[in-house]
Amino acid sequence: MLAATALLLATVAGAGPRRPGLLPPRNPRYALAIDQYLWTACPTATDYSPACLESSLAMLNAGRRSEGLGPVLLPDNWAALAVPEQLFVLTDLERTARGLPPDAGLAASWNAAAQAGADAGRDPGGGGGGAGARDVQSVWAGGAPNAIVVISDWVYADGVFADGASENLGCSPQHRSGCWSHRDIILHDSARTACPAGCVLGAGYSQDGYGPGGPGGASYAHQSFAEVFALAGHSSGVPLVFSWAAEQLQLPACERGGDRCSWDGIPVATFSGIHKPGGWSPTAEPWFPVSLHTRAARSGRVAVVIRTGVRLVGVGVVARSGSRLRVLRVRRQALYRFSASGRLAPGRWRLLIRYRMSWRRGYRPLSTLTLVVPSAG
Repeated sequence: MLAATALLLATVAGAGPRRPGLLPPRNPRYALAIDQYLWTACPTATDYSPACLESSLAMLNAGRRSEGLGPVLLPDNWAALAVPEQLFVLTDLERTARGLPPDAGLAASWNAAAQAGADAGRDPGGGGGGAGARDVQSVWAGGAPNAIVVISDWVYADGVFADGASENLGCSPQHRSGCWSHRDIILHDSARTACPAGCVLGAGYSQDGYGPGGPGGASYAHQSFAEVFALAGHSSGVPLVFSWAAEQLQLPACERGGDRCSWDGIPVATFSGIHKPGGWSPTAEPWFPVSLHTRAARSGRVAVVIRTGVRLVGVGVVARSGSRLRVLRVRRQALYRFSASGRLAPGRWRLLIRYRMSWRRGYRPLSTLTLVVPSAG
């Protein structure tokens, strides 16, 4: 197992009760609102750093937890899988968590169809969440950092947010027919779509297939992901190039029999930051990239430069030293940059930096750092 993956996921404890979640035609009332505030620390789809894995899994696990399901645990060979294989594995983990039969695997011919969609930056079948035929369906996403976030968007952020916005181009408060279409395809389970030996998929990924690009000019802005589902009548006897039966052996034991993994120590994204059930801290570090630079002069003048990886409404900075409390003046210097300044007495100060995600209360993750102000002598 990749060392970073082991660090994040090896804390899972014993089995939990079976939690079926929601199944089509039932869907969540609202799209997962946490997706509006989560900014992952992942430059590419093949970044397996602890920060990237934790932030991405925290987003997916927020959706799992909202439906009463257990967490996602990655297989031991996650870093060795190609991105299309990762898409397939996560697709089946969403199915098996709900008691649905897993899809059988990836086939070369359907991989080619999905890859064509990923390269072109559009749905492999031409839009609307389907490939044209009733028993062949497809999904596509562009501008996402990795397969984990893509599956999270497809399954948990595919409808309308509580404020009426939607990330699904075919979904709006006025036109709901396309809402949750990606989720319904991934969680297919009807007499029409059932496959006796498991349905066959195709998956594709392109580093630069998405033309418009994603948010904020991120380095992953042009990444493109697609899946094609060959349902009833198109899956029988198709040879596989990657199978669920073989990949199951790479999964943690609690994932092999469905949704039986514990939440202890697993990252979950919330409006106040990333938390780990069973070990939640009273303050939450931000889940988006933050760069902090401080300067303290002998005159007592201090300055803090704050750069963030997500657009904020504002930032507040408070300095504490024993019973002493000082509020620093904060100014916005650019879209993602703030500066805080003030005068502090000599000594060791603890700076508390609050990030305002919106005008509403509650979305204020916290950073802390120590600043030593030298004496004038």
